[in-house]
Amino acid sequence: MRVQLRSIIVILKVGGACDDAVSVHRWKPLCWFQGVEVCDGEAVHLLSIQLCTDKLLIAAADGRCWLICVGTSKVTALPVSGLAAERLSLAASAMEGAIVSGLAQIGDAPTDVSWTLARYIRWLAGNFVFAGQTPGLFRRAAERFEAAARADLAALARKKAEEEDGHADLAYRDLKALGLPAAQVIELVRPPSADAFADRFRTYVEADEPIALFGFSYCLERMAVGRSEVFIQKIKSLCPATAHAARFLKVHSTVGSDNIHVHEQVSFFESLREPELTIVARAAFETAVMLAQQSLMDKSFTQAETLQRLGRAGISLPDQEQGCTTSEEDADMRGVLPAF
Repeated sequence: MRVQLRSIIVILKVGGACDDAVSVHRWKPLCWFQGVEVCDGEAVHLLSIQLCTDKLLIAAADGRCWLICVGTSKVTALPVSGLAAERLSLAASAMEGAIVSGLAQIGDAPTDVSWTLARYIRWLAGNFVFAGQTPGLFRRAAERFEAAARADLAALARKKAEEEDGHADLAYRDLKALGLPAAQVIELVRPPSADAFADRFRTYVEADEPIALFGFSYCLERMAVGRSEVFIQKIKSLCPATAHAARFLKVHSTVGSDNIHVHEQVSFFESLREPELTIVARAAFETAVMLAQQSLMDKSFTQAETLQRLGRAGISLPDQEQGCTTSEEDADMRGVLPAF
C-alpha cells in the first residue's frame, strides 16, 4: 500500500543489530519522501547510504531500494535483483542498489553495442592489462590491513589475490589462440579504460579506508555474472571455429568462478556494520558509474582505429568475423562485456 513515509519509523539496521532508530522528520530537510511504497502500519527496516553528494540510497531487507536525489522531489524505485530477493538482507540490497544506481549514471555514453572480433580482441588486451595488476594490488591491500590489525580483511584480500592469479595469462592465451602475436597486439590496442580501472583500484587500496576495494571488486564480479552461456556462444561465433579463445570470458561469466565469488562477498558484506558497509557500497556505486561511462573513456579508440593500428603493424584478423548485436535477452549488455 502507498503511504507517506513520514508515518513510519525508519530503523537503520546492519547485520541484525539495530544501530539507530530515527524519525523521518529528521531527514525532511534533505529530501521529500512522499510516494515511497512501504508496508502500512509496520516499522520498516531500512539502511540509508549517501552514495555521493546528491544521491541517497535507501535499502530495505526485502531487496527493495530507492534512489533519492537530495534536495529534490525525485524518488526512484529501483528494480529488485534476484540476488537481493534471495539473500533478504540489508547488505545485499544495499550493494545491489548501489550498482544499479551507478549504472544508471550513463550520461552521454552510447548504449547501442555491436560486438565484433576486433572489439573482442581489444577487450582481451585490456583485460590482460587490468588482470595483470589485480593480484598484486590485493596483496598490497593485505599488507595494509595487517598493519591496521585487521587480520580478517587481510585474509580476504589474500584469498582474492589467489583467485585472480593467472587470469591475465588466460587473456594472453586467448589472443594467441586467435593466431595473433599477443604481446604486440596488447601493446597496440590496450584501451585507456584498462589503465583507468587499474588506477581506481590502486586508489582504493591506498585510501584511508582500503576496505573500499571490496566494493570495487564486487561490482566487477557482479557484472561478470551477467555474461550467460548464450552470450559466450555469441562471442565464440565471432572467432574461427577451430579457435579456443574464450578461456578468460568463461572464467568471468555465470558459468565460471565469479558466480561463487559474488555470494562469498555478499556473505562478507552481511557481517559488516554500517560504517564499513557504507564505504563498500559507495565504492561499488562509483565503480558502476565508471562502467556506465566506460565507452566515453575509449571514445577515440573506435573499431576503425583498432583495425588501423593492427593493420599498420602488418597484423590481420582471422577470416571469420560477424557482427553480434545486443538484445533484451542479453540483459544489460552495458555491463556484460565492458569496453576494455
